[in-house]
Amino acid sequence: MEQMKRRPHKSVNYFFLRSKDVHIENDSAVITFFARLTREVLLNKEEEPKVETVWVKIDEVPLDRASPKAKAMPNCVRRYELPQNVFYHLYQMSKSCPKELFYVTPYSRHFTREDFIT
Repeated sequence: MEQMKRRPHKSVNYFFLRSKDVHIENDSAVITFFARLTREVLLNKEEEPKVETVWVKIDEVPLDRASPKAKAMPNCVRRYELPQNVFYHLYQMSKSCPKELFYVTPYSRHFTREDFIT
């Protein structure tokens, strides 16, 4: 009897990453914001996932011109694992008001935070 070939199991995970960091540039303090939406496709458990960036945005603001909200944010990177519908909602939001994604905290399954050394 011929054995059936097993098709690789395919899973897709959705992530939102955002960070804020303050650094000195040309003797002035600058805030750098970064946000990215990615999909990670895993064909089988033995291989590394294929990471696909769907959207990315970087912005720099002089510290003296930043809003109190921006200044109060912690200097860190946060990575959120999202349900598919939240991911697509954030993607739609990125088209109309991309800078808002620097401040949003989405509903997520899990998140990690890594503080920057100050």
